[in-house]
Amino acid sequence: MRLVAIAAKFLIVAASLCNPGCKSVDRFDTGSNGAFCGELIGGIATEGLVPDGSTKLQLALTLDTHHLGDYPGLLSSDDVASDAGASGREDGLCPGQPLFNKASVRTIRTALYDVIASVQITPDHYQDLFTWVDSTCQGTFVSIVSLMNDGKVEMRLFKPKAATDAGAAPSESAGFGVFSLTRHDTGCGF
Repeated sequence: MRLVAIAAKFLIVAASLCNPGCKSVDRFDTGSNGAFCGELIGGIATEGLVPDGSTKLQLALTLDTHHLGDYPGLLSSDDVASDAGASGREDGLCPGQPLFNKASVRTIRTALYDVIASVQITPDHYQDLFTWVDSTCQGTFVSIVSLMNDGKVEMRLFKPKAATDAGAAPSESAGFGVFSLTRHDTGCGF
């Protein structure tokens, strides 16, 4: 009986992801040139995503709404770490490359079979997708891509790492951050 309930739940979730009928997500599709662009919302939640003393990190997310059930988009970031050079400042966590460089955003397919697939974080969220995304040097992140009622997108990034001592470098620490992204038909410029 439980298997039947799980199968029914999966069919409902799959229909909502793929069917442009009653819950259309077509307005979130960025096409070939567009992207959702935005920055890290500052505060304590920036630990582990940016170098010490920095709160700047911007993302560019492309979305293909016909593939929300498998590979819904690509993620890029605007940070490129230097070797600290003459300025002594680093712009990112990955030496010589951005944290995300057209990284595939992958739907966590097994989550589609779970009740978590029907979670709506808050009433202003149109749909929430649980995904994986690989960084260039910090491993695989868990993310929640939230399609918002107002046409924007929020992205929550979770960077898992083993427990570290207080004061560990951001590149060695677990991280979490929330990004508010707005659609730009000509991309984000990076």
